[in-house]
Amino acid sequence: MSVGELNRYAFINAKLRSRIGGMLDDQRLENLLRCQSLDELFNQLKDTPYEPLMEIYDQSADIQRLEAWLFARNVRLHLDVAKLTDGVHSQTVMAMTRKLEVENLKSVVRLWFSNTVKHQNIDYRLGYLYQQQIVSPIDWARIANAQTYDEIVEALSRTPYAQSAAAITASQIATEGLFSLETAFDRTWFSMLRSVVAQLPGDDRKLVEAVLDRDSDLKNIINLVRFGWMYSLPGDKLRILMLEGGGITKTKEFRQYLETPPAERSPQKLVGRRFPDLAKELQDSGKSTAEMQTLVVEQYLFRIRRKEFHAMLRGYPFSFGIILTYFFLEERQDAIIRSLINGIHYGWDSPAIREFAV
Repeated sequence: MSVGELNRYAFINAKLRSRIGGMLDDQRLENLLRCQSLDELFNQLKDTPYEPLMEIYDQSADIQRLEAWLFARNVRLHLDVAKLTDGVHSQTVMAMTRKLEVENLKSVVRLWFSNTVKHQNIDYRLGYLYQQQIVSPIDWARIANAQTYDEIVEALSRTPYAQSAAAITASQIATEGLFSLETAFDRTWFSMLRSVVAQLPGDDRKLVEAVLDRDSDLKNIINLVRFGWMYSLPGDKLRILMLEGGGITKTKEFRQYLETPPAERSPQKLVGRRFPDLAKELQDSGKSTAEMQTLVVEQYLFRIRRKEFHAMLRGYPFSFGIILTYFFLEERQDAIIRSLINGIHYGWDSPAIREFAV
């Protein structure tokens, strides 16, 4: 690594570690989990990066406005980190930011679907829409207010999502809903991310690709359980849903899973050889519902990611790992805050809130 690269990472490392040091610590999180009302929660968030939530709530008591603020904050944090880097490192951060862009794109298309296909009034929901540029220039309002699906295809024609949108027809959406379109958007941003990561210098490339391969495997397992078992999708459609990378899709267990009738598919057999610990957890969960088995996989993914990113935080400081770790910790914080807000607002009991938040 050159002197210039070392200096760049020394600066980024110092900057992001300072931000990590200002995150909610375990004691603060435990205090938040004990809150019984939103007023109490927001009082606990004074002098933290989430303090603006109190003012927003005091103005309208509108939960969706709080969600919109959290999303906008997440976008801003990603763009801030991109500015700290340059070259392919900045391009990689922007490619990671496309995940948020796709989340917003799916939300906007759902508004259009509600309005045009289901004939529901969406006027009040447009106000919560994030309408600024994230990565690509997209006219969000044009998509939400489109009269036909062809107008959406045209609105996306100069974006990376053009091919995904054009491959779906209006009649498909009318009969099948948005599932195929949304999963195509997911595969598009993930493929773009992998293409950019392939251009990183050696050690950074190996580190990020290892993280993406692991994420691909576990997210593909989640989709195989959720859509292959819960929704009984046939093998050919399941194969299309798979994110590239990882090893699970190269195994004989994967092929057998696709060929097996949905009612006879076994998540344990699918993951047993590659992820024996996960297979044991699925077995220990007994004959639970597909929803519960999916939750087991999601919780396993979270624990693996947490262990991995905490190891990066303690490890070699001059690598892309500090950026991955920072985004993971911010994502975890936001998820906890979002779960607390919704759990308290909708009257969940404390154990339920804790299960979703931690």
